[in-house]
Amino acid sequence: MVEGDDGESWDRTTDSEYVEGVDGAELTDTGPDALTLTPEQHERLKTHLHGDQLNDIEYSDCRYLVVGRGDDRPGQRRRLVRDRLDDRTDATAFMLEDFGLAGEQIDLWAPAFEILCEQSTHVVGVLEDFDGGHVWELGYLYHRQSRVRDRLWLLKRTYEDSDEQRERYDNGMAAAHLAALERAADERVVEWTDEADLRAAVDEVP
Repeated sequence: MVEGDDGESWDRTTDSEYVEGVDGAELTDTGPDALTLTPEQHERLKTHLHGDQLNDIEYSDCRYLVVGRGDDRPGQRRRLVRDRLDDRTDATAFMLEDFGLAGEQIDLWAPAFEILCEQSTHVVGVLEDFDGGHVWELGYLYHRQSRVRDRLWLLKRTYEDSDEQRERYDNGMAAAHLAALERAADERVVEWTDEADLRAAVDEVP
């Protein structure tokens, strides 16, 4: 069991709202801060988290983990954020998908995400709505916010039409998670409305 900053206890191996599709019985949690893999999962994970890309992360001064939607135009904008951050001197930016984890390997997403979170100096969330698998990433960050509080940046899209704003962010649990993350990030929440705004928002991330 893990106690979040809100005092709520949760079990990462059984909380289906935390990582949808992961069989908690296949994971063994040996402590409040460790997500332990089965031997088979560990070997599979090692085939993905290795090589030049991981070396770049290890030897870069600034290491940006970029989370958010991965498909369609939101996915393109998230990659734009990654690329702009990656272009900086002595920096590397990366997404979970960059390590070749396919949809059918969802049982590895949570441990891979945890490893990359721990290795990053900045976690940058690019948020446009609550439609997609990145909602569980919000859940992870929410429950681990005490660990990422000082390195979390949220680039949150806002919409001029209030009805569209509500529609885009209409997910009770995710909305509660985001509200907690916004409080944790405080001044590191940067709002944007279009791609020009987004480029400027990226420039605010140190």
